[in-house]
Amino acid sequence: MNIIFGPIHSRRFGESLGVDLSPQTKQCNYDCLYCELEGKKAQMSMQEVLKVEDILKAIKEALNTYKQIQSLTITANGEPTLYPYLYELMLKLEDIKGHTQTLLLTNGSLLWDINVSRACLLFDKVKFSLDALTQATFKKIDRPIKNIDLEKILQGIYQFSADFSGELYAEILFVKGINDTILEAQKMARFLAPMRLKRLDISTIDRPPAYAVKPLSLEELQKLAQVFYAYNLPVSLPTRINPTKANPTATKSIDLSREQILKTLALRPMSKEDVKGLWNNSTQDLLQNLIKAKEVITISLNGVEFYDLPKNLHPK
Repeated sequence: MNIIFGPIHSRRFGESLGVDLSPQTKQCNYDCLYCELEGKKAQMSMQEVLKVEDILKAIKEALNTYKQIQSLTITANGEPTLYPYLYELMLKLEDIKGHTQTLLLTNGSLLWDINVSRACLLFDKVKFSLDALTQATFKKIDRPIKNIDLEKILQGIYQFSADFSGELYAEILFVKGINDTILEAQKMARFLAPMRLKRLDISTIDRPPAYAVKPLSLEELQKLAQVFYAYNLPVSLPTRINPTKANPTATKSIDLSREQILKTLALRPMSKEDVKGLWNNSTQDLLQNLIKAKEVITISLNGVEFYDLPKNLHPK
């Protein structure tokens, strides 16, 4: 059971250890078209639930191994706020994390729930996603559980943004032909404008998605970005950079076992450039053995080569 994955280099959050609250299977209330995990029917709650003590033990061991980590990124094979003991976990994590920052990656769908929002308020940083402001587009791109109320979700995000004292980030991922109209962008910009956002990440598909959907070109993304600039939002557009240039001290510092490589790729396909710059030689040798054994495959997207798992090896 690999609760910890990485370290990984995030182009926006630096060196990070991932903490997976659902390591065995995908558990999410969305089934997004662009998800990096294999598609699976959305669900209301987690059916497989880890013990808080097991998560804390894994985090403590990882922090003792990786001394230079900048953040602990709480995520899941799905949606981390479905984890029923998130508040207890965050309270106890305060005692062991030291100066390491905590980051939550969430779809924002449960921030209206007081039990969820009080747990999320304990994070140093929270990043929520926003893919649509109209119900039809929302259902098409995020494929949520039935009868989910978009208006309730939006009210929850707005209230949380007012209550949260940490760093708040938002991300909009545009999919070609789905949510990439100027009108949809204008609605999202108006919704986000009153919030105290540290940054708004505007992106498109840059890793192999669950379904056959297409990314926007950089030119199309820049055109949509102008809408958000007009509302004085702190927009950040993606650039794929060489990780060794971004953080030279991290060069080839990551040493992973076979199981850790598979876990990392199951959650986040890695580009060849990322692997070459961040994983040490023995880890890269292990990776090549996994490729020969057909446990890892290569996929091309927008001219970038990624290492990924075959569909039959992804968490179900």
